[in-house]
Amino acid sequence: MFGAISNSSILQLVSQRNMIRNTKILDELRVISPCITDEVLLQIYKKSISIHQKNAQGNGAFLENDIIKDILDKAGVSYRSQVSIDKEGVIFGFNQKKSKCYHIVDFVIGDSISVDRNIHDFTVLSCKTTCRERWTQDDWSLQMPPKKYILITLSNDYPPSKRFREAEDRKIVTCIPKARDDRIYKLGFEDLLSEIY
Repeated sequence: MFGAISNSSILQLVSQRNMIRNTKILDELRVISPCITDEVLLQIYKKSISIHQKNAQGNGAFLENDIIKDILDKAGVSYRSQVSIDKEGVIFGFNQKKSKCYHIVDFVIGDSISVDRNIHDFTVLSCKTTCRERWTQDDWSLQMPPKKYILITLSNDYPPSKRFREAEDRKIVTCIPKARDDRIYKLGFEDLLSEIY
């Protein structure tokens, strides 16, 4: 298939793939605007991708900072955000991505949240505007479970109950439930505070 495998042969395959991709992109965009040059259409495409990625990052910040923090602050809930844990679930800092960082937890709920405490002593909130497969980034919560783990999402693409391993101490909160919602605990944002206390 490849002949001799080398960096240059791989780079050639990548280049061919990019040319095919760009041709498909241009064909799609020409339908909308047939008078614009290929170069300008590709610039518009790249800019739109950049805008989309910035918006996706902004949506996550919106969920964490404008919704969840606001709910917790107004209710007087004791928490820390962006809590760095190591492979044993021990807190070693806040928003630190050092070599021993295994994961950064969106929100840890409880009193006396400090370095050297273990995550199993606390409730954890994980915020995902959309889940798809990104919820599996929190698989650490199955090996070193917190006191309670709550996945919070603004979408209906959360995992099935069985795959998620939903339980009394492991739940999903969403404002857009699936049409065929198989969650054991059908929680919305109005239930969040009662789940924390």
